[in-house]
Amino acid sequence: MTDNEKIGRQLNFHFWILVLFVLSAIATASGAARAEESREVKADEKKLGTLDPATFVPKSLVYSSDGRHAIWLIRSQDQYQVLVDGTPGPLFDGTFRPPVFLSPDGRHAAYVVENQKDRRLSVISDQTVGPAFESILRGTPVFSPDSRHIAYAGENQEKHRVLLDGKPGPEYELVGHLSFSPDSRRFVYAAQKDKRRFVVVDGVPGPPYDDVYPTGFSPDSRHVVYYATQGKKQRIIVDDHPGPEYDGIGPLHFNPAQGTLPPSLGYIGLLGKDLIEVTQPLP
Repeated sequence: MTDNEKIGRQLNFHFWILVLFVLSAIATASGAARAEESREVKADEKKLGTLDPATFVPKSLVYSSDGRHAIWLIRSQDQYQVLVDGTPGPLFDGTFRPPVFLSPDGRHAAYVVENQKDRRLSVISDQTVGPAFESILRGTPVFSPDSRHIAYAGENQEKHRVLLDGKPGPEYELVGHLSFSPDSRRFVYAAQKDKRRFVVVDGVPGPPYDDVYPTGFSPDSRHVVYYATQGKKQRIIVDDHPGPEYDGIGPLHFNPAQGTLPPSLGYIGLLGKDLIEVTQPLP
């Protein structure tokens, strides 16, 4: 074989190596492009509305927990308007106090507005304006889990009262800790009268203590549970049935019924220097 033939074969070999390299690079790039495309999931989209920066009220946009609804406020001069999924409601006067409170199903919105004349506050829910108060309890209004009920508290001249579905309750020195039961049929809050504190369960006041803190209802909604402090001692009350006294009590947990054992509450109590694991039966 001549030197020229050897050189020709080497050049031909290098040529095919180059071709294979180029084809491999093209295949790799094509595979990467297909992988990139596979990461993009196509989804059906539906436009609900457009937020107009000129009219949109900051911090007013909220979403329903089921991810199906969006609610926000727009402002036109001194009037506001609620938009539910882009559909506007009627205009109303006043100054908006954020945030917007949304029911769990996303179908009801509530918010606080300030009257421009006397600076009194009202709760607007489903376009219904509630009574005027000097202040509205922070963290309210609250909706029931089934979205059918709404509650909040207001104060006038140092008298506080809770409104449940628009109906005002008795006046107290203080109110707080508004809570619905898991089945939405029951309602509890804390109140103070004559400097003594108690819980109001379904409209009925309980026994007075130095302080109370409702934790809510049992998972089956049958029992209301709260901490009660008397002097330097603390105890857990279940449906007005008091448990043992301790110097301090930790967080609660519910124990479901197991075999012949009834449902109960579990917590840790501090008694002197001793930490006591407590199992308190439900009535």
